[in-house]
Amino acid sequence: MAEGKKNAEDLGAHLVFIDESGFCLIPPVRKTWAPKGQTPVLTHRYRHERISVIAGLSVSPKRLRCGLYFDFSTDNINGEAAAEFLRQLLRHLPGPIIVLWDNVAFHRSRPVKDLLARTTRLHLEAFRPTRRTSIRSSTFGPS
Repeated sequence: MAEGKKNAEDLGAHLVFIDESGFCLIPPVRKTWAPKGQTPVLTHRYRHERISVIAGLSVSPKRLRCGLYFDFSTDNINGEAAAEFLRQLLRHLPGPIIVLWDNVAFHRSRPVKDLLARTTRLHLEAFRPTRRTSIRSSTFGPS
């Protein structure tokens, strides 16, 4: 470990793994069942609605407890939303917090940097970028 860096155990810190995701609320068109000779009709209201989620999985300093924290938004998650989520974590978790998250650009945005400058309890660490791999959808079920 680099000089001057301490690990979570030395700091007595909560580890929080954070990620964001988006969900489209339009039902997927898939194969379905129907009586023989009757074409199934799937109806839904076509509205291009979506939900964005930011969530964190926390591990307590002594590794005795895990917690799940999340927030929903109808807008895309951006730097301001990420900073607000971090503020909520600071209110909820006592002591130092080490956040581990991916290397998305808004994680380095002005609102996040401003929050980081105002507190000494929060430590942010980005995962190193990795090569993307594709997962075949047939792994999870029929295509």
